[in-house]
Amino acid sequence: MPDCPNCGTWNPDDKLVCWRCQTEMPKPKPEKKKPVRFLGMPLWTWAILAVMLVVWVLITCMGPRLLAPVGG
Repeated sequence: MPDCPNCGTWNPDDKLVCWRCQTEMPKPKPEKKKPVRFLGMPLWTWAILAVMLVVWVLITCMGPRLLAPVGG
């Protein structure tokens, strides 16, 4: 926690008022939630890559059967 805004005295994190001058300590600002990341990329990027991989595998494996002439 920062020093007292009134007298500059250091105070432990759990104190709500300065131990020396009884000035109310500033409330800590809540930290912003960071997006969930895996190996440096957001999860939505991994989801898109997974979908692209599945589409590529299906096209590679099923593509010749889908493009083959019927009855041939």
